[in-house]
Amino acid sequence: MTLPTGSRRSFVASVAVALAGCAGTSKRGNESDSATTTTQTTDERTTTGSDAEGTTVESDDAAPTVAWDEVAPFRKWLTDYSTIPNSNHRFDYVRGYSDAYVKGGRVSFLDLSRESFDGHLTQSGNVIHLGSFDAASLTARIEESPDHERTGEYEKYAFAEQTETGIEVAVSDDALLAGSDLRTWIDTRLGKRERLEERDPDFTRVFQRLPDRGLVTGQYGPPTGGEIDNDAIKLWGLSRGSLSSDTATWVYVFETAEDLTDEALTSVENGLGPLVQEVTNSKRDGRFATITATPVQL
Repeated sequence: MTLPTGSRRSFVASVAVALAGCAGTSKRGNESDSATTTTQTTDERTTTGSDAEGTTVESDDAAPTVAWDEVAPFRKWLTDYSTIPNSNHRFDYVRGYSDAYVKGGRVSFLDLSRESFDGHLTQSGNVIHLGSFDAASLTARIEESPDHERTGEYEKYAFAEQTETGIEVAVSDDALLAGSDLRTWIDTRLGKRERLEERDPDFTRVFQRLPDRGLVTGQYGPPTGGEIDNDAIKLWGLSRGSLSSDTATWVYVFETAEDLTDEALTSVENGLGPLVQEVTNSKRDGRFATITATPVQL
């Protein structure tokens, strides 16, 4: 099925925002679709189903069982907390290294090598860089920076603030955070507070159905500003192996199985917009609509 011309936003917002770094708003209903440009990742590694074995598939009535030691690391950071009211809890993950998150961003003053990074996660305006870092060396650089001031330590993370903006920076050997209320994300990572998937297992069910971990996006509600405006969409997710991969997968979760009609599925397909060349597969599974498509290469 070849899609008709439609809004660019439903696809750009699913991919471009993931590469837009720490910019953007975080209000539920309009935090996800503000970006209109894309920056290609410079690391084209593809990971397919990298953490599928970490989740036990169960019925829709029972909460899925998640083996947190086996899932993709970014999932452990996802929280239901937001620094902005009425958040849709939008998150975007990019595997590998991307200039869009590092060069000219909140941690650019640390002058880190690309080899240090395993991936970048954004949620609620905060950026979490995952990788292998020398926390002692980075702490020393922070202390030498005329624009930053050390503010203490929490759970083995060295904390600092940008003196003019008050933006927090937190450093450990496996993560580098920038934003606000960072202790909440650290507590989530450590399992000291509920994770997003623990609060709402439908996100786990989405991860079960998404095959790739190169680019991953998810949020509550339908994509904002595009052609997909069905209020019965509770949440959705997207995955690709990389920005250059020839397959993308969307999973939309409807409030009830009755809401997911043939007409609703067709509307979602059509709403993906002109940046999708062709829908190659779509199916309904209770409340879940899974759509696989060939995206236009950006």
